[in-house]
Amino acid sequence: MPVDTWIAIVNWNGARLLPACLASISALARPAHAVVVDNGSSDGSAAVVAGFPAVEWIPLGENRGFAAANNVAVRRALSAGARWIAVVNTDVVLDPGWLDALVAAGEAHPDAAILGGLLLFADDPGTVNSTGLVLDWLGRAFDRDFGVPLADLTTRDGPVAGMTGGAALLRADALRRIGLFDPAFFAYYEDVDLSLRAAAAGFVTWYASGARALHGYGRSFGPGSPRQRYLLARNHLRAMARHMPLGRALATLPAMALLRAGVKAPAELARGRPAHAFAHLRAAGAGALAALEVLGRRVRGATGIPPGAEPTDGPSERG
Repeated sequence: MPVDTWIAIVNWNGARLLPACLASISALARPAHAVVVDNGSSDGSAAVVAGFPAVEWIPLGENRGFAAANNVAVRRALSAGARWIAVVNTDVVLDPGWLDALVAAGEAHPDAAILGGLLLFADDPGTVNSTGLVLDWLGRAFDRDFGVPLADLTTRDGPVAGMTGGAALLRADALRRIGLFDPAFFAYYEDVDLSLRAAAAGFVTWYASGARALHGYGRSFGPGSPRQRYLLARNHLRAMARHMPLGRALATLPAMALLRAGVKAPAELARGRPAHAFAHLRAAGAGALAALEVLGRRVRGATGIPPGAEPTDGPSERG
């Protein structure tokens, strides 16, 4: 079992996506130990993974979310002495040189804690899905170069505000300092949070264009679903509370929560989408409570590694 580089794949009822994803990992030019952490799937995913004997299978028996499940694999990799740990979504297919390109960039830039490459739409490989994440003044995260034709892409390799957790490489030594994904996010914005925590510790997030992958955008969760809308909206408020300057966060967070409850929810209802309206209402309430908890920790001076994101947390979980 190679211990230098590990790859974590979080799965939840992704049996239809796993074959292409795992086949691309098996075809990587750089050897890596792959671990599928399963969030209580009921669709035959175990049988699919069994067809890839070199891939480790860790069933959790329940859906703990993307962040917490990734942490299970990352802790195992850290305990095994891994130097590099990749996280890859089940709806991503990697180019054979993806890992080589990211490790090379990481070796060339020792201050890079998180590295990612060029994500293209699987259904339209001539169009860019992401070259990293950018944040607006309100702390909302967007895929950089989203929808740009590949032929027109001019973005060069270099630092970027954040990297999508759909396909990224993490430096193990950096994780030991900044911690792992915050499980309180469950899914979405956990990658933004990790990128910003890395920046606060003096690291950078690096974009390497030579690392290419295809992304089946939204296939693993459902693009624009009420559940996705809820998690994005709730977690945005939580991330803002942690990373915005305190004064701006205190001024902006109530307005953002009210915007979702008083504007976005009624707008969705007017469009005849009551489930989406309810998602915004729930997100406004849950996001406000999460933000208050995080702000309380900041005011008390508790700004270290978030609870549950510690690099080591007892024995490895094996389901």
